[in-house]
Amino acid sequence: MIQVEHIGKQYTNHHHTIHAVHDVSFSVAPNERVGIAGGSGSGKSTLLKLIAMLEKPTSGTLRLFGEDVTSIQNYRDIYRSMQMMFQNPLSIIPPRMNLEAFLLEPYINYGFMDMAAAKDDIRKWIQHVDLPKAIVQKYPHEVSGGQLQRVVLARIMLMHPKLVLFDEPTSALDAVNQKLVLDLLQKLHREQPFGYVFVSHDIGLLQAVTDRIIVMKDGHIVEIIESKRLKEAVHPYTKALVEASE
Repeated sequence: MIQVEHIGKQYTNHHHTIHAVHDVSFSVAPNERVGIAGGSGSGKSTLLKLIAMLEKPTSGTLRLFGEDVTSIQNYRDIYRSMQMMFQNPLSIIPPRMNLEAFLLEPYINYGFMDMAAAKDDIRKWIQHVDLPKAIVQKYPHEVSGGQLQRVVLARIMLMHPKLVLFDEPTSALDAVNQKLVLDLLQKLHREQPFGYVFVSHDIGLLQAVTDRIIVMKDGHIVEIIESKRLKEAVHPYTKALVEASE
């Protein structure tokens, strides 16, 4: 589903070159749950942006669903199959758009169904993410961050994606809401399987929601390990991340 081959990303600032991602290779199979861990400046968020095609790599090859992204003609189909969830939902929901309008956008853009059927479908999804149906009439500033992230999850799932990219989506939430969102994510994955890549600085969190963890430091992959075998990590940096999460 994802094939990353010797991907690199460089930024030049005042004649100084920064290697944000350097010679990274890995793959993600259909329905697989993969975490990317690392501290600030490790390159994990840049790597996710490369996969999401929000940034272009300086070197290497990225294939999504078997197709080299440089040869993709129809980005519409790719963006229907691949969704992304960010740390701050307020960054993607216009403040003057109520939540129903936000949820209706995919139905309008992709012509899933007529408006009446779409509104019924939205209410089913809202209930499925454990929110009251009436919340769709509210505006982003009128609901909590945890509720907004569940609304975003509902919008992602109604697209029936093959792949979802998570960029630290719970890092701004308190412990209770973080657990609610993560538990909901696992429930949705069981019911409607999809592959995902989950970026977080918290390797303990990743252990709970992934099958494998890619550990990054200074733009490089230093270790790839099964989540359930995290205690057997070999690289000192991985061990330090594990100790910090305990």
